[in-house]
Amino acid sequence: MKHNRLFFFKPLAGSLIAVALFMAVGSPDLFAQRGGAAGSGIEIRLASPLPENSAWGEALKRLAADWARATDNQVRVRILHNAVEGGEERMISSLASNNIQAALFSSFGLSAICPPVMTMSVPFNIRNDAELNAVYNEVEPMLDDIIRRNNQYYVLAWSKAGWVNVYSTEPVKTPDQLKRLKISSNSEAEHMNNAFKTMGFNIVETDWLDVGPKANSGAINAIYQVSPVVAAYRLDDIMKNMMGMPIAPVIGGLVINRATWNRISPAHQEALTRITRRFTAEFDSNMPRTANDALAAMRRRGLTVNQPSRAEEDLWVNEMQRAMPSLLGTTFDRDLYQKINEVLSRYRSGGR
Repeated sequence: MKHNRLFFFKPLAGSLIAVALFMAVGSPDLFAQRGGAAGSGIEIRLASPLPENSAWGEALKRLAADWARATDNQVRVRILHNAVEGGEERMISSLASNNIQAALFSSFGLSAICPPVMTMSVPFNIRNDAELNAVYNEVEPMLDDIIRRNNQYYVLAWSKAGWVNVYSTEPVKTPDQLKRLKISSNSEAEHMNNAFKTMGFNIVETDWLDVGPKANSGAINAIYQVSPVVAAYRLDDIMKNMMGMPIAPVIGGLVINRATWNRISPAHQEALTRITRRFTAEFDSNMPRTANDALAAMRRRGLTVNQPSRAEEDLWVNEMQRAMPSLLGTTFDRDLYQKINEVLSRYRSGGR
């Protein structure tokens, strides 16, 4: 099994997007040591596939400090940054075995414990932040209920973690243009890979660490990824074109296993849930600015954004709609897809 760096939430290199959204509050090791004798309270090993030196990494440090403060250091967090626990598939296994007690996941990891969640990321279905917010507000209770019935995990907070775009070595504005290219993906992105393969695209499964070398050699010439990750890894030095139409939103979540959660007092559970959800809402509100900053940096380095016309956008939507009958009930959840489209139809008609 490949324990690579995740598909949407790949580790970010450098400090490009570690903008001052959140201030670091100290070494994560200190959270495991401050207050109380060794062995007192509960220590939570929280795994993140993201780098410590990023907006996400800085945010987790602040969250850990707030947890310790709210519980008088009875719940202390040791953050395992930089994918040291492996990719999302590995983190799920470690969470189940209690090698770690909590983890930060994208849609792909969350789909292992709540399969319908990937339906939120059907390509070209939800098209902007306003639509995502409308859908999210209605379907979040359904997703929470599915995980509650699982009884192994608890989602402290869901997060809207940005949008995926196509980056390529040559301009792409239509499906046929992308079909001529070799698109790097990851085996952990099974749902998205199936969707694109069904639509006739050439998917090349690539370990994240090999993306740069393969791009340089011409073995791949397109990727789909969130802007802050592309910018931080400077993949735009090779993939100098971005399609302006986003593919899909990414849903993330902070998950703790039930065995650990049940050891925490009800009062502390309430405090930790409240803190985490407030914190996530703050982070979500800053994500558009983070993405815009990353895109601006890439444009300064020479990235070209190719915006499809309305007719070209319709080609993408029609392509996905033709593929959906074979994907519903297998890759994507039929009931949730119907619910999402009911919300979208109402929102687009002005019913909201």
